[in-house]
Amino acid sequence: MRCPSCGSESCHIIEESETRQKGYGVCSGICGYLILGPIGFLCGLCGMGEGKTTRRAFWICQSCGRKFRV
Repeated sequence: MRCPSCGSESCHIIEESETRQKGYGVCSGICGYLILGPIGFLCGLCGMGEGKTTRRAFWICQSCGRKFRV
C-alpha cells in the first residue's frame, strides 16, 4: 500500500473502535409511569448502559503519519 500523501510504502493497517453508551430512556420511563405508577418511572433505567460499538480500519503511513482509508 502506498501513501497518497508522500508515496511511501511503509504503511500499516490499524483498527479503531468506538462505543456509545445509551442514557435514560424517557419513553420507557413515561410508559412505565402510566402502567406501574411512580415506581414504573424507573423503568427508563432498564436499557441504560447498553451501547453500540463501531469498528473502522485505517491505514497509517509510518513516514508522514497520515491516516487514510482505502
